[in-house]
Amino acid sequence: MFSNQIRYLFLLVFVGIISILYNQYVMGILFLCVLFMPIIQLLLIIYLSLKIKVKLSSVIHVATKEETIPITIQIHNPTIFPLLRIKLYLTYKNAYSSKEYKKEIITAADNRGSTSIACNIRSEYTGNLEISLKQVRFYDYIKLLSLKKKNKSKIRVAVLPLFHEIEEVNLSYKSRQLGESDHYSRLKGGDDPSEVFAIREYREGDRFQRVHWKLSSKMDQLMIKEFSDPLNCSVLIMLDLWVPQGKDRIAYIDALLECSLSLSHTLLTRGQHHYFSWFDIKQGKCRRIRVTGEKDLYEAADGLLDATVYQDTTNMLSNYLAEYTNEQYTDLFYVTGENCKETAVNLSMIQADKKEIIHIKDRNHELRKEEVLSKEGWESYEELSDDMAKLGIGTSFVFIERLAQDIQNLNLC
Repeated sequence: MFSNQIRYLFLLVFVGIISILYNQYVMGILFLCVLFMPIIQLLLIIYLSLKIKVKLSSVIHVATKEETIPITIQIHNPTIFPLLRIKLYLTYKNAYSSKEYKKEIITAADNRGSTSIACNIRSEYTGNLEISLKQVRFYDYIKLLSLKKKNKSKIRVAVLPLFHEIEEVNLSYKSRQLGESDHYSRLKGGDDPSEVFAIREYREGDRFQRVHWKLSSKMDQLMIKEFSDPLNCSVLIMLDLWVPQGKDRIAYIDALLECSLSLSHTLLTRGQHHYFSWFDIKQGKCRRIRVTGEKDLYEAADGLLDATVYQDTTNMLSNYLAEYTNEQYTDLFYVTGENCKETAVNLSMIQADKKEIIHIKDRNHELRKEEVLSKEGWESYEELSDDMAKLGIGTSFVFIERLAQDIQNLNLC
């Protein structure tokens, strides 16, 4: 555009000299036309910028990591003037990261019509993708002047992690027997006399202890009570959203979410109801969701995407023990980016037959015998592993660089 402005100045000087040398009425009119041409162009693009509406939209509001997300930019021009050049400034970023990506799109707008511009965006990491159309620049017909206008059009797309099937997950034999439940199956009956599943006619072989005598006298036939099948929830998945300082923040969060939600998905596909819990720093308490179906799993994923990670001394296990006291589980899985003695001690205070820490880490520390394992100082990794074993806590590792492979090969037995 700068080169066009230089050309215009040369043209203005040239026409001015010609109009002086040839002192004629026509040359004077021509000089005035060239002189006032930028002003006319400026007034025109001001008018068009006020009339033309630009809106950002997407038919997809939930996507999977690395999936193509189609974005549409709609331009509506109600005027009789077409606009030959419009530059759109599109920005997007993951809510877990401060890094912002930019795209510039050049297009045109027909007169008295609408134009749709499509572009594709992909996210390599899990999180809420915030997409904004921050600015629109309008150009005049000869690309001499332009006018920038701010735009507040924004959309948000939730990017879910990939769910991997964990091959080796063997739960305690008590996982379907421990404790009473306030939730019962709506599909089949059971042996819990505290809740009636259905009432039906008597069939040969039914026990007389289950006869509904009052209803039988009214119906003049024997009616049998079918008891309910309790849905025990004795398995707990805990996700610690603490991220080590100095690490690749978004990569760690992505690994934590993908690992914990893959474990939840694996349990769900095997018919095992469970709890999913994490510490919500915004609310200052632990959130816990009972996962009995896909709807609950996606509710947990949605809550995690809105959660805020922390790098302070927030202790999730202490908060959980304070909120859910005297609870007992058969299996407990703790997914974390930190592996310290304090974690093991707090984890040992939760009543569970089987406990497993799934530690997320990066390969840069794989070959280091000693690393910073707590906020207080250096600890020997071998000593910590021995302490874990003495407390009856198993340890598994998932490396960020081979995330999918390590999740699938987890041996949680």
